[in-house]
Amino acid sequence: MSRDLAVCIVSYRRADLLDRALASVDKWLPEARVHVWDNGSSGSPAVRELAATRPDVTWTFSEFNLGYIAAMNQLMAQVPDCDVLQLNPDAELLGPCTRAREALAESGVAVVSPTVLDPEGRDLPWDVAHREQGVVRNLLNSAGYAKRLRGHRASDLYASAPQRVDGYLTGCALFIARDAWDVLGEFDEQFFVYGEDATWQPNARRHGWELRLVDDPVAGPQVRHSSGGTVADDPLASMRGSDLLRSAQVMVLGLEHNAGRGSLYAAGSTLLDRVQRSKRGPRRARLDALAAQAGGRPAVVVITNGLRPGGAERQRVVLANELVERGHPVTLVCLQHLGQYISELDPRVRMLMQPWWQPVVDVAATEEAIVVGGCTRTEIGFATAWRALGRLTGQKRFWIPAAHDPAELDRPTYSEAQARALRTADGLLVLSRQHHEDLSRHQRLTERVMVAPNGLTPGTPLGEVPATGPVRFCMLTRLKTYKNTTLLIRALDSLGRDDWTLDVFGDGPDRVEMEAETPAHLADRVRWRGVSPGPDHAFAETDVLCVPSGFEAFPLVMVEAMTRGMPVMASASGSVPEMLDHGAAGVVVEPVTVEAWAQALAGVLDDRAELARLGRAGRERALALYTDSAMVDAYQHAFVTVLGRAFPGMEQPAATV
Repeated sequence: MSRDLAVCIVSYRRADLLDRALASVDKWLPEARVHVWDNGSSGSPAVRELAATRPDVTWTFSEFNLGYIAAMNQLMAQVPDCDVLQLNPDAELLGPCTRAREALAESGVAVVSPTVLDPEGRDLPWDVAHREQGVVRNLLNSAGYAKRLRGHRASDLYASAPQRVDGYLTGCALFIARDAWDVLGEFDEQFFVYGEDATWQPNARRHGWELRLVDDPVAGPQVRHSSGGTVADDPLASMRGSDLLRSAQVMVLGLEHNAGRGSLYAAGSTLLDRVQRSKRGPRRARLDALAAQAGGRPAVVVITNGLRPGGAERQRVVLANELVERGHPVTLVCLQHLGQYISELDPRVRMLMQPWWQPVVDVAATEEAIVVGGCTRTEIGFATAWRALGRLTGQKRFWIPAAHDPAELDRPTYSEAQARALRTADGLLVLSRQHHEDLSRHQRLTERVMVAPNGLTPGTPLGEVPATGPVRFCMLTRLKTYKNTTLLIRALDSLGRDDWTLDVFGDGPDRVEMEAETPAHLADRVRWRGVSPGPDHAFAETDVLCVPSGFEAFPLVMVEAMTRGMPVMASASGSVPEMLDHGAAGVVVEPVTVEAWAQALAGVLDDRAELARLGRAGRERALALYTDSAMVDAYQHAFVTVLGRAFPGMEQPAATV
């Protein structure tokens, strides 16, 4: 069924290329609606200038880089009744794509691509069509042999232009049928950029839809596209793009339970980097150059299971960014998945995806290197193997795990195997002295323990709590039962007062149950706000942050509030009492009961001057102890301690617990 057509473009960096793409749409598809999502990059100011000249286009400016896939999902939701041309900003229409649109209108067709002209002549017009992905085919691509073997079953490229495609069509100019989109759903947002076409389209074929490539024998290719145009002028951005493409291929092939075809591809591509003649020289030159730039600082590998939103994951990115800014060569390794925090990662940080049992990761050719990460089984497995492998090859390698886990107070926090491995670490970083005491209550860990509290870039100060009107409490959390949202609501309800409101920002598996348990008479004062795009969005409408959970290690949301001068009330758990200076910089509630919380809330409602003082004291404490700079200072002190020597910019060892 033919529908109206919308053109959706995700913009990134290059306003000049976007302007050219829009001009080509004006020329060849003047009747189409055009929607542009700008993904928050260094080029956004220029894109805003362009937007001022194009009121006919629907513009969305994101506060941060969602990644291509999430942004395109957002655009598709803006045009729910249209078929869509998903157009890259560095692509240019050369014609009206009449045959492609005719094919899209046929029953059972999900995706259509016209043939594409590569102005540099590297690709044939039908090379946007790919056969089904596999380990061998993807490795041949990585090695640069896919075109030499074109048409052979080992290559994913076709010998001649196919009409029906059995793999996927790359998406520089992709027509998508709304009927198929409505049936199959949106792109998988576990990918940041790349990979969505190689998963969504094969899924469409499995459900009986067709993928078509359309050539125009008279007019020729209807699109011109030079690969990597938006990052062609930036070697660091280009390298990040290559890293993300490799990661997407690992995930497309599958990394179930840290194994699967994706792990075979990861191993093969790692091997190619080391044995293929065309790659060995550039790789060695890059590592030697990084070592020279390090100037005596150790190389650092930061490991994480993934980069989806979470406190520990955010800290990994902050750590990597600050260390590379201070001169360390840094590689960040994701062991299981990617996530939106990729957008915050400094382009100078090398980003890789590697299963935990493949601890072969490039580091600068320095004498010493350090791996830091969490205490999950996968992170421990990777770190211990990476350290051992390096020592076998002559590089001095050290492992410093950083514990971010809430401590179990009535039993060991870690399994015996984890604890046994942690006792072999060169040092252990904990969030506070109390955190270490809690973690080691039921099991022995390594003897060298150092404190490195988490930290964040300070937020902009907010105004103090108003002297009149309801006090606006808030929670900003994942909605799970142990977070004690219901306990807080019951405590507020028990006061029998109407001088408060509670806004709950977040989502999670227990939200429906929590809402159902909220008394009906509180419907106008307890408001379930859904996911917030960030702390500033939530805090702009609230006065006091509440953290009622009794199972926390170091709630970063408290630091977000404290640096902004927002008063914090929190249950006594983990590092919380220390963070709030045992009540001098916030309200510490103990025990974690409805009654104790009700008493604390009543005190806050009755003494707003004290509440304002606590907000000021909390900000002062956070700026002194819990900034990103202070956190990385602590990590560097730990490096000095385990290395047994100073290095430029860091002369003193860390204080041990």
